[in-house]
Amino acid sequence: MHDSFRKLNILGVSKWVASLRATGRSAAGVERGLKMRPFDFVITFLAFIYALALTHLLLAAAHMIRHRRELVFDWAHGLWMVAALVLLWANWISLWDAHTLTTLTLATIAIAFLYSISQYLVCALVSPRLDPEDGMNMHVFHETQGRTYIAAFVVLIGISIPINYFGGSGLNLQNWAKENAVVIAMLPTAIAPLLWRARWVQIASPIVLLALLVAYMLMFYSELR
Repeated sequence: MHDSFRKLNILGVSKWVASLRATGRSAAGVERGLKMRPFDFVITFLAFIYALALTHLLLAAAHMIRHRRELVFDWAHGLWMVAALVLLWANWISLWDAHTLTTLTLATIAIAFLYSISQYLVCALVSPRLDPEDGMNMHVFHETQGRTYIAAFVVLIGISIPINYFGGSGLNLQNWAKENAVVIAMLPTAIAPLLWRARWVQIASPIVLLALLVAYMLMFYSELR
């Protein structure tokens, strides 16, 4: 009887010790999971810049809806605004590829910072600040400011090409290297309306750019893993 009781006690203590060890391992795993990585730290800051860029577009759209009766709509300008929105979304999604990186150099962080500023400028420049007193005319805005915001598109797409190459070769982000096949096709699409002011070019260019961006998203980011 005493021997059986002693065995039960020993068995109970062994299970208790094993439980403590398992709990310790579990807690350590949770602690490692909650530890902030370089990617988490950097992406949190970049997210604010992307959010501010989105705010420009949303406020402009809300302003247009509010003053829709006085607004003179322009398809060219409207399509470039949509292109800026989709480009912002695509670039934000593409940052997911870097989540596997355990270290980030200062140069990599600086490039990401400057790139996010370029994305912000595209969204800020394409978003009109229309004043009812001066006329709610999107066509006039496109004619006077179009070259500026389209040039911002060209700069952003242009610097994406070497960044994607660097990401593929230097950071082993294979997706980024493959993406250049689509990004390179975007560049002449954005340059064309700067060279030819024909109305059909001003409208066709953002439509083609949107088609390429949709293809880009479906090819590389149909689902995140």
